[in-house]
Order: sequence, then structure tokens, then C-alpha cells
Amino acid sequence: MAAILTQLGLDQTFFIQFAIFTAIFIIIPNVFFRPFQKLIEARHEKTVADRERAEELVKQANAKLEEFKSRMSEERSRARAEYERVLAEVKNEEAKIIGSAREEAKKITQAAMESIQSQSTQLKRSLEADAEGLALQIADMLTKRQ
Repeated sequence: MAAILTQLGLDQTFFIQFAIFTAIFIIIPNVFFRPFQKLIEARHEKTVADRERAEELVKQANAKLEEFKSRMSEERSRARAEYERVLAEVKNEEAKIIGSAREEAKKITQAAMESIQSQSTQLKRSLEADAEGLALQIADMLTKRQ
């Protein structure tokens, strides 16, 4: 067997190198590749978990946005109804104020008309009395000249 080995060019260093190669072949995957593989798998799991968490957060944010939009719509409707209610109250109050102002103006106008009529009647009586006095004076003056 030594002859075959020498013919193949294999000496004792071949077996040492083969033993070292076998040891390295067994040791390196356990020492070097498995920790990196575990690190890569952990990173992959974390990335997937983070992506799922991000998707969940996006869903929650969208749900909150929809809730916000619906509450905003409800509040706008409520505010619109309140605005219309207050506007109706203001219009009713305005109508009452205008109605009372018209009544007051009507009373003032009627009182003024009555005052004018009474003054007109008094003036007519006064003029009639003055006209009779003036007619008598004119008649006296005419009679005295003749």
C-alpha cells in the first residue's frame, strides 16, 4: 500500500491535510455558518414581524382616520343643525321686534294723525271766529266810509 501511495504522490502530509480538512469541514459550519444563519433567520423574522406590525399600525391608523371622519361629519351635522336652530330663533326674534316696531310706529302715526286732525279742527274754528271778526271789521270800515 505504501507503493501505491508513493505512486500517487501521497505521503504522510496527505493524511494530516485530510484530517485538518475534515476537522475544518466539521468545525467551520458549526462555528461560523450556523451563527450567521441564525442571525439571518432572526433578522428575517424580525423584518417580517416589523412589516406585519407596520401593516397593523397602518390598519389602525386608517380605522382612526375613518372614525375621525365620521365624528367630524356628525359634529358638522350637529353644528349645522344648531346654526339653523339659532338662525330660526333670531329670525323669530327679528320678526317680533319688527312687528312691535310696526305697531309702535302705527300708534305714533295714528296719534300724530289724531293730533293733526284736532289741531286742524281747532284752526278751522279759530279761522271761522277770526273770519267773522274780520268780516265785521270790514263791514264796519265800509259802513264808516260811506
